[in-house]
Amino acid sequence: MINLRKILVTTDLSEFSLAAMEYASSLGLLFTSRLYLLYVSEETPLVLPTLHGLDTDIQALESRSPNDAQGELARFVTMHVKPDWKVVPVVRTGSPPEEINKFAVEEGIDLIVMATHGRTGFQHVLLGSIAEKIVRTSMVPVLTVKPHPVREPLINNEDIESELHLR
Repeated sequence: MINLRKILVTTDLSEFSLAAMEYASSLGLLFTSRLYLLYVSEETPLVLPTLHGLDTDIQALESRSPNDAQGELARFVTMHVKPDWKVVPVVRTGSPPEEINKFAVEEGIDLIVMATHGRTGFQHVLLGSIAEKIVRTSMVPVLTVKPHPVREPLINNEDIESELHLR
């Protein structure tokens, strides 16, 4: 029998991650689970690559502290998380895949729920996929959720009608 006592939801503080929160909160109600909302603040690299035409405010990146990340997560929770979604907000610093996996093991998490951004092609190669890395490396089951704004352009009514030969 599956018992989801502890569910971990990851966030990058984008609205995409709210899709994962919806699924996790539904499962949490069903299993009376404790929900953790984890934000991993990436460490600033020692050498920042410069891209032509892209201005980078290095001082702003260097001055970011764990307290800033804590404040950003608190604002995200206040603005986007429904009051009945009782979550424990957590901030870690480091590589997101490593920190997510480490937190899951340390806390005895039963399920990780995370949203995907739906990047493909060159964007996927350039930015990588944290969700993909977690799915491949996690010792804990992972549920990935595709947010509505990502799903909608992929499948539309015309596609469905065409596939079902309704037109």
